[in-house]
Amino acid sequence: MSSQLLMTLLYASYCSSSVTALSYHPDPKFSDCTMRHNILTMSQAFAFPLQVGFAAVASSTSCCSDTTSHFAKPMSLALAVASLWLAGASLLAPRFAFGYDLYSPSLKVAAGLVHIATAVASLLSWKNSGGQVQSNPDETTKTSLASRLWGIASLGLFWFAICPIFAPYPLATVPTILGKRLSRPASAFTFLGAALSFCLRQSELKGTAKSIEASIARKGLLLGSSLHLTLIALKLIGLDGGGFLLPGNGLWEVYPAMLAVPFATASSLLVHMLVCFAATR
Repeated sequence: MSSQLLMTLLYASYCSSSVTALSYHPDPKFSDCTMRHNILTMSQAFAFPLQVGFAAVASSTSCCSDTTSHFAKPMSLALAVASLWLAGASLLAPRFAFGYDLYSPSLKVAAGLVHIATAVASLLSWKNSGGQVQSNPDETTKTSLASRLWGIASLGLFWFAICPIFAPYPLATVPTILGKRLSRPASAFTFLGAALSFCLRQSELKGTAKSIEASIARKGLLLGSSLHLTLIALKLIGLDGGGFLLPGNGLWEVYPAMLAVPFATASSLLVHMLVCFAATR
């Protein structure tokens, strides 16, 4: 399966599910949320996932010139895991959304089958990927700091990828800040971010940080984390009905989960800041 088709399938399935889940709120307490809130929430659902999804697909398939990189095999495997997670989130939606049944039967089946197909394609890509490239000793010592930064970022993103699986509400909504409806499904893209960060660490250690795949991964993570942080900042400022700077109680009324776990929320923001810092070095 070509990278363009794989990316199209991944985007179409995730975006259709996200728009359906976030276009309204089944909890009567939030039934009067404005269109502004829905748009901000959908933007949050697309900000990090779409950039990281693109980087993950591009760095794992033949669209890059070097198929024997430090990215092809691990990112193909990571895409398979993420796709299976998203397939489960579609087919068994209430179990991933704290009991909310937000999708029609046809959407559940269609999205689930698409994600299963992407998982199979990713596994085939993993099987057919070439071996690892040779390291460049001359570059290794120059990038030790960058490799440490990416290592920490990888651990941080991996923690926040698995946290929603086991944690109860409201901790499970961090770091995606997508509430009960989509936080657990969207954690698949946090996992992809962790995998990309790990591959960047390996490329720094092996002296291949200037490869096409590494460049795509850095740009995808930088753009995704930057957009994520920007949207969180807008919410804290009070763009959605009020906050710490703008008048109103919107921040406390429509984002209670984010404020209920301030340490976890702040920690997740620090991880995204670290990603941005590492990507710009």
